[in-house]
Order: sequence, then C-alpha cells, then structure tokens
Amino acid sequence: MKIGRWLMVLGLFAAAAAGPAAAQDPGLYLGGSVGYSQFKDSCKELPVPCDGEDTAWRAFGGYQFNRYVAVEVGFANLGKATGSGALDPVTFPPGGQGSFQREIKEAWDLTAVFGFPVTDRLSGLVRGGMYRARTTLNVQQTGFPDTHDAGTNSGFSYGAGAEFRLGLIGVRAEWQRYENVGVAATGEDDIDVLSIGVLFRF
Repeated sequence: MKIGRWLMVLGLFAAAAAGPAAAQDPGLYLGGSVGYSQFKDSCKELPVPCDGEDTAWRAFGGYQFNRYVAVEVGFANLGKATGSGALDPVTFPPGGQGSFQREIKEAWDLTAVFGFPVTDRLSGLVRGGMYRARTTLNVQQTGFPDTHDAGTNSGFSYGAGAEFRLGLIGVRAEWQRYENVGVAATGEDDIDVLSIGVLFRF
C-alpha cells in the first residue's frame, strides 16, 4: 500500500511538472467563453431609456505554434442594446411610445494571439485581427413607420487579457473590442466584451 501511495504521489508531481511543458507544445485547442458586452454608442441620444449592456458568449478554436504565437478563429453572439418607454416629449408628441433594439447574434473573427509569459503557468495575451458580423435593427415609434433593417460588415477586432495554464487546460480572462460593427442602415457601434473562458489543448 505504501509503495502504491508513493507511486501516486510521484505521478502527481510528474504531471504537475509536465503541465507547463505540455502547454508550450504546438497543437490545436478548442474553447469557449462567456461574459458581458457593452455597446459604446447605441444608447446615446436615443429618445427612450436604453440599456447598452448584455450577455455575450464566444466559441473558438486555434492552433498554437509555440507559447508565444497562435492563430484563432471564433464565433460569437455579442448580444444586443435595447430601449423602450415613453418618447422624449421635447422632440416627439406627448404620450408617444417607442422601442429600439440593435442585435449582433452572428460575429466571426480571425485573430493572431500573442502570449507574454509571466511565470511557467501565467501569460499575458494580446490579440489582433478581423471580424465579420451581422447586425439587425428594429425600431418602433408612435406616429412613424416601423423600421426593420439588417446588414453585414467587416472590421478590426483586438483585445488583451491573461491565461493561466493547468496542464492541457487554460483559463482566460479577456477584454476584446469589435470596431464599427454595423452598416449605414443599422448604424455603427464599437462593442467591448469582457469574458472568462476555458480552453482544452490536444
């Protein structure tokens, strides 16, 4: 029994020692993250109360060339900015009601991810690349025709964060921005996402 326990202890120490080395090996990884998004400009100057924050999630996969460089593709739902209530009586007839929703349910991104080791297990991250996203817009106002528009555009995406490695598992905390999401018909906005994610290396 004592020999078995010592073998178990030695095995745990070996796995812990191998963890940082395995994390540096080239290979594929898959992961997901969840957090919240903030629409920077959608609620500005709207004639109804508006909430520009929502839940966001992202699924991603990538290839790690070494501990310092990876290429990653992701698919995200960036959430929506919504507003509803009484219209501003200074601009619109008293008693009018309105609602507003700008939503990005489909956003693809392709980015390079650069790691900056702090310890064997902890690294800072910086990413940069492109996205392609579809925006939908729905507006209703008393006395005006309803507006329903949609459009797809591409732009820059970048971010920063940190990753903590536990063998083949990584835990990330990250900020990512999608710049100028939208087209003329839906309006453009910068969207910030703060998230926590987990990835698995193969």
